[in-house]
Amino acid sequence: MTNTYHATPYDISATGFYFETYEEYARRAALHRNSYGDPVEEYEIQFIEGDNYKLFEALSVHQANLKQWFDDFEHLQNDDQIKAIYLAEDLSCYMDDILDRLEDVILFDGTAEEYAEAYLEDTGLLDQIPENLRYYFDIKAFARDLVLGGDITELEINGRTYTVQAY
Repeated sequence: MTNTYHATPYDISATGFYFETYEEYARRAALHRNSYGDPVEEYEIQFIEGDNYKLFEALSVHQANLKQWFDDFEHLQNDDQIKAIYLAEDLSCYMDDILDRLEDVILFDGTAEEYAEAYLEDTGLLDQIPENLRYYFDIKAFARDLVLGGDITELEINGRTYTVQAY
């Protein structure tokens, strides 16, 4: 699906325009005039329709970083999109650093408790506890401690829950 954007002028004597690519934006902005015939120079960039709204919002896309959005981020999908949202919103990473840090993020599709269960299973940590004592291990408390300790973060994006861990 193609994303649709709107360039809304700060100049109240001008009307905005829709666009789908940076080239279209640049061409139309260069020719754009207000009702007095003066060039329009500043716009608020709005995401109108498409798949990457949450990422667009997390990156605080505006006129000055719009080209970088189109060059580096608009095409991101699935896991990389979720990781980029996490890096921007939760770790306050700049757009310039996010692409380099995507590999540093582990993404788990599920809640913190489900992540903790999978982690304990994968690492075999519960196998080190005698079987008669395993039932006393509180996975909910373990997951809560991982979240509170900053080891993992639980996110909800577009109605789905993810657990992320960054190194």
